Amino acid sequence: MIKKVICKNDKQLPIGAEIVEGQTYVVRESFVNSFDQVAYMLVGVRNMGRTKYGLPWQGYNSERFEDIEVVKEEQKEVAYILN
Repeated sequence: MIKKVICKNDKQLPIGAEIVEGQTYVVRESFVNSFDQVAYMLVGVRNMGRTKYGLPWQGYNSERFEDIEVVKEEQKEVAYILN
């Protein structure tokens, strides 16, 4: 499944974060982080780093984004007949 989202909140990001409000991103992976938030790993931007206090961060809180497109990838099953 390919998911496209648009950033609606780029305030108070950790050091090294690269998302920008109004930009569209493709979600590579989503997971639940240690704060029980759904987080996104995005294509084309830095997805991890350290906060100003030295704590590691990974992914972006999904609440910073709004879904704009979800495309389900088709999987085709092909049968080959061997003679």
